[in-house]
Amino acid sequence: MIMGASLASVWYNFRLKSPTLDYDLALVFQPMLMLGISIGVIFNVIFPNWIVTILLLVLFVGMIYQYKSFISGY
Repeated sequence: MIMGASLASVWYNFRLKSPTLDYDLALVFQPMLMLGISIGVIFNVIFPNWIVTILLLVLFVGMIYQYKSFISGY
C-alpha cells in the first residue's frame, strides 16, 4: 500500500512542469527503498547464494532490455 502510494505520487510529480528542482521527490522513494531492502534481506536469508546470483542476473538483464527499449522508442 505504501509502495503504491509512492508510485502514484512519483507519477504525478513527474508530469508536473516545475522550473526548480524538487527534492521532495527524493523523499517519495524512501518507502520503496525500505521495501526493496526488506525483500532483499529476506531473499538473501532464504535462498542459497547461487539462486541469489541468478536472480540478480535476471534483474540486471531485464533492466538493460527495458533501457534499450525505452531509448529506441524515445
